[in-house]
Amino acid sequence: MRRLSLRPIRGLLSRIPVRNKIVITILLLILLPMTFAGCYFYWNISQILTKNANDNLSLLIRQTNDNIEKSFQIIDNTSLHFLANKTIRTWSIEDVSLGDDYYKKFLNKSEMEEDLKYSLMFNNAWNISLLSTAYVFFDKDNYISVLKSQPNIEQINKNNLAVFHSVNSRVRGKEIITPSYGDRTLYFTRIVSNINLPQQRLVLIFGTDEADLADQYSGLLAFPGAMAYIIDNRGAIYSSADKQELGSIVSPAVFALKDNAEVREVKLNHESYLTVSRSIGTTGLTFIAGIPKKQVLSKLSESMRNYIRIIALIAFVSLAAGVLLSLRFTRVIRDLLRSIHKVKKGDYNVRMPAYKNVELNQLSTTFNRMTEEINYLIKEVYEKHLLIKESEIKFLQAQINPHFLFNTLITIGYKAKLSKDETVYKMVTSLTELLQAGIYSNSLAKVPIRQELDVIQFYLYLQKERFEDKIEYTIHIEDEAILDLLLPKLSVEPLVENAVVHGVEKKLGKGIIHIRIYRKNDSVYFEITDNGNGFEVVPRNWSNFESITIRKQGHNNIGLINTQKRVKLIYGEPYGIEVESELGVGAKVTLHIPADQGELSHV
Repeated sequence: MRRLSLRPIRGLLSRIPVRNKIVITILLLILLPMTFAGCYFYWNISQILTKNANDNLSLLIRQTNDNIEKSFQIIDNTSLHFLANKTIRTWSIEDVSLGDDYYKKFLNKSEMEEDLKYSLMFNNAWNISLLSTAYVFFDKDNYISVLKSQPNIEQINKNNLAVFHSVNSRVRGKEIITPSYGDRTLYFTRIVSNINLPQQRLVLIFGTDEADLADQYSGLLAFPGAMAYIIDNRGAIYSSADKQELGSIVSPAVFALKDNAEVREVKLNHESYLTVSRSIGTTGLTFIAGIPKKQVLSKLSESMRNYIRIIALIAFVSLAAGVLLSLRFTRVIRDLLRSIHKVKKGDYNVRMPAYKNVELNQLSTTFNRMTEEINYLIKEVYEKHLLIKESEIKFLQAQINPHFLFNTLITIGYKAKLSKDETVYKMVTSLTELLQAGIYSNSLAKVPIRQELDVIQFYLYLQKERFEDKIEYTIHIEDEAILDLLLPKLSVEPLVENAVVHGVEKKLGKGIIHIRIYRKNDSVYFEITDNGNGFEVVPRNWSNFESITIRKQGHNNIGLINTQKRVKLIYGEPYGIEVESELGVGAKVTLHIPADQGELSHV
């Protein structure tokens, strides 16, 4: 015999990652026992519920059958009680035909009608509306009747006359006539013959509403899909939950349950039913009832659905636990591979986490130190020095010898002072301070906001003297304590210069510049608002300053570009410049920096 090789299975299992093996193992260890337990739970509880349902159904059928039998017995006793009165006894032994003596006939009929009313007056069946009509027929043309508030008396008379014709051919005895969908009344008939004159007969017809009979088993119908029938030996339906079936013949499948005295499970219309039947006394009728088995187990099904939800929740938790355990067991290799892959792509900010294991933590520390040193060489040294060198070269290319310029400006200011021209002296002094702030500065140096504000005021003073009433400006500081915080030198002045040069310089009317400095949480904001011509297209966040649209061609925007780069370089995200602009209305430039309380840079 050829042996089954397990090598392919082993090969397949060996290719499954360790993490997945851990997850699968945990799920199997938890779900398999719970699945077996759930199946056993369902089977065991279903047996208990089915047995309880059988007992309850049997008890309910017995009680309902007893109530129906008592109702029929009350009606039968009522008819016997009526036959026992004096008028009926006299009629049963004497000749009351009296030939053509119509007056005597009328008296006999009236006496019998009074006796019938008197008999019903104190009768429980009549008082509880178990009986709704009572007729006594002498022949087809002569009868007496008592009705209980019936709206259609003529139709009721026709129905009872039809019943009389159907039973009149019998000599003696009693019979229950089936109702129909059109006439939902059960008729209890009894024929009495004169002892000496058999042709002299009385036909008693007592009627009861089928709905009153159906109320006896209404508790069974509380189960959705439940069935209940009262049938005779032919299968004719005397009472049913479906009133359209009244008077018809029950289906063979239901008729087969007629002698089913014990609770039994049967298939009806492709559905399982728990059924039972009981004979109703000596009436020849049988009460059959059944409820769908699924209704018996409905609560169990709901419990099983909840159980399945719990299993699903446990499976989810187990899956999560398995994933977490597998991640923990394979974490070191995964972290190392991920970090190496990021370094390969140029991300030197990647860091491996610390581990409790000494050897693994040493590996993590060494890797992190290596990436920190590489990142320092690239970010802190190369980029900063490149930015500083680029700014200095561009400035020197565009300017004359600064020492000669400052000496000349100092001489001009001295001459203006001697000439007592304070305006010229103040303008020259402001210009000198402004140029010194721009030339003799480290691009990464930090100064108090107060000092930066002085430079801004020097610049705005010169522009005010230049344009006179064409420019107005305001400076609003919400808290004087802000002025002691630090910021990169010449970070705000280029924004103010941008508002003047690109905002209001070409405006036909008066240009207004508003500077607002405020603190929010751990951040400081500088808002420079102008009512100039606005930008044509300006992104909300200037992530790429080289791509912005400037208002005036020919002006170099290196100041804004360098400010953004310096702020990002020094503080990182999310700090920097944001711009809001509307064409023809103006613009608002906002500088966002942290509330820097560090030591002053040496300038």
